[in-house]
Amino acid sequence: MDTRWILTRRQLLKTMAASGALAAADLAWWEEPLVSPRRAWGATPVRFQFSVPEPKRTALVESLAQRFNQSQKDFEVKVEFVPQAQARQKLITGMAANNPPDCCQAWDNWVGEFEGMGAVEDLTARVKDWKYYSDVTPIAWQTVTVKGKILSFPWVVTNDGVYWRTDRATEYGVKPPKDDWTWDEFLATARTFTKGDRNQYGFGMRGQGTWAVLYATEFMYANGAQVLKDGKVAINSKEAAEGLDWYLDLFRKYKVCPPSVPTDGWRGIVEGFGRGVTNMYIHNSGSSEEQKDFVGVKNFATVPLPVGPAKKRVSFYFSETLTGFKNAKNREGAWRFMSWLMDDEPKFMYCKTLGLLPARKTLAERPEFAKDPAYQGFIKSFPFSIVSPYLAYAGWGGKLDSEGVPLFQQALVGKLTAREFLEKFADMLTKNMG
Repeated sequence: MDTRWILTRRQLLKTMAASGALAAADLAWWEEPLVSPRRAWGATPVRFQFSVPEPKRTALVESLAQRFNQSQKDFEVKVEFVPQAQARQKLITGMAANNPPDCCQAWDNWVGEFEGMGAVEDLTARVKDWKYYSDVTPIAWQTVTVKGKILSFPWVVTNDGVYWRTDRATEYGVKPPKDDWTWDEFLATARTFTKGDRNQYGFGMRGQGTWAVLYATEFMYANGAQVLKDGKVAINSKEAAEGLDWYLDLFRKYKVCPPSVPTDGWRGIVEGFGRGVTNMYIHNSGSSEEQKDFVGVKNFATVPLPVGPAKKRVSFYFSETLTGFKNAKNREGAWRFMSWLMDDEPKFMYCKTLGLLPARKTLAERPEFAKDPAYQGFIKSFPFSIVSPYLAYAGWGGKLDSEGVPLFQQALVGKLTAREFLEKFADMLTKNMG
């Protein structure tokens, strides 16, 4: 191991602790693998691709990999960090060249596409004999099951909720949203939160990435829409068009969103809220720990998505998966590493550090998750959360990114009407149901 990297990482950890991005009390845990670096020259390498490289996640995943390496002598994990925007294509390229990583962190909507390519290892038999199989929530297993086969570990599972600024609500006289608030109340809150002269907006809408489409679909469902009905694509319904029009008008008509929306992805909406440009946004629990650092524990809270005109609402579950490949050079090492990451300590630290909800029930019941106000919007959404309907067909995963998102952006900027978008979108889904 390069000792220069050890020194650099120690400096990074100390800087993160000093800035509050890392709890000082946790610093010893993070530094522990650096105290006596392992040198197992005979260990077989395990290639692990991770697709959300940012300082905290990079340091965390490196810590976990080094802890695994020190826990046994047979394998040595080497992490390959790839920007999220490039990660899916890099995996596809590797699979096509018969040179995939041994395992990777991937989103659940990618897994079906990879299975359609015949590239993913079927873990069903091994998983059902695994010691924590029954401790994983059934909904988590659903997110990684394709055609009756369990293809991945659900590393974390979470749903969507609304982040809102409690301090700004007090300052501007905004009535705190209730757990059962409506679309009208959501819009009224967003308008009151919008202060153009201060460069502040009520709602940070997402315009890039798969979840731009998923967030919009959640609002369509609240108006009575469905992606599938009687086995056929039905997302181009009247209810869907009306719901999407209302959602897009938050940006187009009511101007309660910042001008950057068409190019705002995950980082854009999280950092926009953290910088004080927006006062509400939709996301999963994964940015809760960041917002504690950005705006302060007492200055924000979470609440479920609003109830729509159909007197209903949904929040889509998704999972961040650990996935192995049939043509991996070290399938046994991949299994050992992936199953180790699902153990108590590594899984707890990954979820706790990043604000993600554990897929294992015994960990999710710990007070760090169950009692934290930052998680209440997500916990209260469990009764109406469903697995994303876009996981129904393997061919939809990649197409949502490559075709669905560009179509959505055209509707966002007025190049397509909501109806025109939905007709093209439904046609794309129908063509890829195989």
